[in-house]
Amino acid sequence: MKTILKILFLGLLIISTVVCSNESQETETEAVHQSDRDLGSFSDGANMTDARMDFVSLVLGNGDVVAAGGRGRGATIRPPRLATAEIFEIATGQWEPVNEMSSKREIHCGVTLADGRAMIIGGADERRVNLKTTEILDSSSGEWIKGPKMKKKRYKHSCATLNDGTVIVAGGADIGVLATAEISGPSLDEFALTGEMNEGRALFTLTVLSDGKVLAVGGSSKNTQDTDSAELNRTSAEIWDPATGEWTLVSPMNTARASHTANLLEDGRVLVVGGMGPLASAEIYDPSDDTWTLTSELSMGRQLHTAHLLDNGTLIVIGGSNTLAETEVYDIESGQWSIGPSLTFGRHQHTSVKMNDGNVMVIGGQAETADADRREMSNLIELYSPGE
Repeated sequence: MKTILKILFLGLLIISTVVCSNESQETETEAVHQSDRDLGSFSDGANMTDARMDFVSLVLGNGDVVAAGGRGRGATIRPPRLATAEIFEIATGQWEPVNEMSSKREIHCGVTLADGRAMIIGGADERRVNLKTTEILDSSSGEWIKGPKMKKKRYKHSCATLNDGTVIVAGGADIGVLATAEISGPSLDEFALTGEMNEGRALFTLTVLSDGKVLAVGGSSKNTQDTDSAELNRTSAEIWDPATGEWTLVSPMNTARASHTANLLEDGRVLVVGGMGPLASAEIYDPSDDTWTLTSELSMGRQLHTAHLLDNGTLIVIGGSNTLAETEVYDIESGQWSIGPSLTFGRHQHTSVKMNDGNVMVIGGQAETADADRREMSNLIELYSPGE
């Protein structure tokens, strides 16, 4: 019996030693993610009228910010879809409601048009019917006007404005995941189908490259209610050429991703971060030689986060699942992440915009509360001022 007890004691001692060793290793890893440089700070901003998540926010031509649609506070199982919209006026520092959109919509996308107006595209309405309609905000009057209808209903899609003012919309989901893409010229008279992507994809990113072509990255290969299923993520990427209207597959990523972020860097490369899992990995695509290169990992996995290239040459990643308050700042020269300043409230399914003054506004989302076990839709605004 004594022999058995000794064996058990030694086993527990070994396990304890391993745990302590692992904890020390984790501490050392975290210590790498520190920086001597000024990484900026957060301050509270004026809060929105409506709490919302799964919405769109855009910087308008005059520098004001619009937030439109999404889901609001209400029933826990099926929160109400919103048609409301409001504008943050730079001159007053306050949010002002504008007229409602003609349709309630969530998981839509939006672009700032060449003339500075906001265009809201597709999404799902309160009946979970996917939309092909678009709406354009005249910020001077606060009125929404009907834009051209898409050829396909879609939500979980992506959109972008090209250098010549053309709007491209691609992928997303309706009954299944879509490979179709369509464009509307600067006159916004109508949408016309362009070449189909080689693979259907939802919850992916579109990035306009320095040469005017468009990069589609990752996404989910299936439209299911379980949007957190990382097994459905794609590694593939493809480029659309506006001169031919065709998509061409390029080298695949090292890691399959959806609900990630993709940011164009000043040197023309694209930094792709995180994704469903959640993932801590990040990689850079170089279109000049069609290569993907893994860079250092985040300190924690993130999905449903936001990211912005800052005027000081770094990139900040904000929030993400599950309601993370921590931010991380990427130094492009060193390829290293540093722990940045924390939000007052962790959040995911929020939006954020880089404003004309270089600061970043973090808006709404699903936020943590004083009760650690409870999350709720938020109307909270925080402003990030980058370091030098």
